Amino acid sequence: MIRFCLGNVLVFMLMACSKTAELTTADISELYIADFVSSAPNQCGPEDVDLNNSEVLQFFQLARVVEHKTLHDHYNYAPCAIEGTLKSQQQSCSWQVRAGATGYIKCAEQYRYYACDNCDALFSNH
Repeated sequence: MIRFCLGNVLVFMLMACSKTAELTTADISELYIADFVSSAPNQCGPEDVDLNNSEVLQFFQLARVVEHKTLHDHYNYAPCAIEGTLKSQQQSCSWQVRAGATGYIKCAEQYRYYACDNCDALFSNH
């Protein structure tokens, strides 16, 4: 009986810890764009991912969290992106948004991948 109770307490504690580690866009602050990167500058340039700080935040608000395999299997991998830093729950994180309306946020060693099916307006040339 004691093992059963201790097991339940341990499971509950692990669930509580995982809940506090979840990232929501409401937790995002101090978002900055640091750089533009492209592995194919002739095909994909800064104009293809010309977002400002508030538009990057809007991307993460509109996008849905997906598994890395989903990104790989169902979304085009654009060869260029903007990247930068942000804070989430007082933790410094890095992020990247690709021209194909995909991206990630990395806090510590945890990646959270995003895909946005409703972000055409953000990625149309301004």
